[in-house]
Amino acid sequence: MPWTSNFEIVRSPRKEIHLLKPAGSENDNWQKACTQAIDDLLYLARDLNAFPRLGKPRDELFPIIGAQFDVAIERSAMSLFGIIGRGAHMTVYARTEEGDMKFWIPRRNANKSTYPNMLDQAVAGGVAAGETPFECIVREAGEEAALDEEFVRKNAVAAGTVMWFNVSDEKAGGELGLMNPGVLYVYDLEVGADVVFEPVDGDIQSFELMSVGEVRDAMRNGEFKPACATVMMNFLIRHGFITAENEEDYVEIVSRLHRKLPFRTAPGR
Repeated sequence: MPWTSNFEIVRSPRKEIHLLKPAGSENDNWQKACTQAIDDLLYLARDLNAFPRLGKPRDELFPIIGAQFDVAIERSAMSLFGIIGRGAHMTVYARTEEGDMKFWIPRRNANKSTYPNMLDQAVAGGVAAGETPFECIVREAGEEAALDEEFVRKNAVAAGTVMWFNVSDEKAGGELGLMNPGVLYVYDLEVGADVVFEPVDGDIQSFELMSVGEVRDAMRNGEFKPACATVMMNFLIRHGFITAENEEDYVEIVSRLHRKLPFRTAPGR
């Protein structure tokens, strides 16, 4: 990393990188100066091609979880710093006349820079700076699935969180081998059997209505984007499809879905 003069490297007793407070800056503009210093560093890293697979800026700012005040970083660079990502995922399902549950599952487009051609949640997205997880769900539901905003606000059910830790590979895009911790805010939404989903934007190539068995087979075959697989497992556990009686690794799976991340998830925690 080509650290700028805004940063100081401390090498003892352990290596740390400190973002310096600009001389003369007041409390009311320190937040803006901090975000700008990180932006300047990333522009320099791109100019020098320090990380060839970093990619272009997405113009999406994500919050740095655990910071003592509001500060954000450009989305594509989060993995370089080991910052906890925040996502909101909503599993959308319908019931057949027999009462069986089926899921609306999208397949990502082949030209996606991350996890191309893999299965996803019907509604999912990163929680941007200044945005709540639920407002993220409402926004993404309209953008990705053309769901009515009022219907989503009235019927989406919050179902806790999933904590995950992934190491970036070829499918993830960007730099390889980076540690990606994340918090996923989980929601459920039941829709009528007459509802049919069609792709709205270029991110999704198709939607498929899948049974519980088909979803489980697809997870076993590695067809789901990793984060989405964790959310689907969480749903199947909460609704009694995966139990201690039919899964020998039940306790291990449940504990890993709610693992403690070795990073701050709130100021001072």
